[in-house]
Amino acid sequence: MTRRFTVDLLHPGQLALTWQEWFIGSQGQRHLALVAMVGLSLLLLLVVIGIAPVYWRLSTDLADIPRLQRDLAASEGDLNLLRANLQALTVEARRQVRWAELLGALSEHIPATLKLQAIEASRAAAPGAPGAPPPPPDAKAEGTLRIESVTPVRPGSAPLVDTAQFMAALMRDPAVNKRFQLKSWEIKPPTGAAAEDDAYLSITITLMERAQ
Repeated sequence: MTRRFTVDLLHPGQLALTWQEWFIGSQGQRHLALVAMVGLSLLLLLVVIGIAPVYWRLSTDLADIPRLQRDLAASEGDLNLLRANLQALTVEARRQVRWAELLGALSEHIPATLKLQAIEASRAAAPGAPGAPPPPPDAKAEGTLRIESVTPVRPGSAPLVDTAQFMAALMRDPAVNKRFQLKSWEIKPPTGAAAEDDAYLSITITLMERAQ
C-alpha cells in the first residue's frame, strides 16, 4: 500500500496539505472558524452595501406618507373649492347670457307705443295638493318672468293690437320661446282723475319657464 505525499517547496521540511486535510486536520476547527468569520463578514458587507440603503429609503418614504396625505387632502379641498367657484361662475355666466338674449329680444320686438316699466324674474315652488305634504327643499321651482309696460290711452283698439303683436313676436323669438311660454297678460285702465292726454294703460305680461 502506497501513499502520496506532496512536498511544499515554499516551506522546506513541512508537508503540503490538501484542501480536505486543511479542514479536517489538527487545525481544522480553527480553519473552519476563520472561513466562517470571513463568510459572515462578506455577508454583513453585502447587507450594508446592498440592503441598508434600500431600507433607509423605504423608511424615509414611509415617514413621508402622512405628510403627503395631508398635502393631498389640502389639495383636494382647494380643488373642490375651485370647482364650486367655477360652477358658480358658469351658472352666473349662463344667466348673464340668457338675460342679454332676453333683453335683446325685448328691445327688438317692443313697439314704440309701449314703454317698459319693469322686468322681474322670480322662482316659486309649485303648490301641492290640499293636505299633501310640502315639497322637498330640493324640488325644482317654477320660474316666471313678469314684464310691466305702459302705453298712452288712444281711441280705438290700437293698444290691444300693439300688445298682441308684441306678445306674438316675443314668443316667436328663439331666445324667448326656448325657455318661456305665455302664462297670462292683463291690461289695466288708468286710475284716478288723470287728464285724457296724460292717461296710460298698464300692461302686464307674465311668462312661465318651460319644463326642462
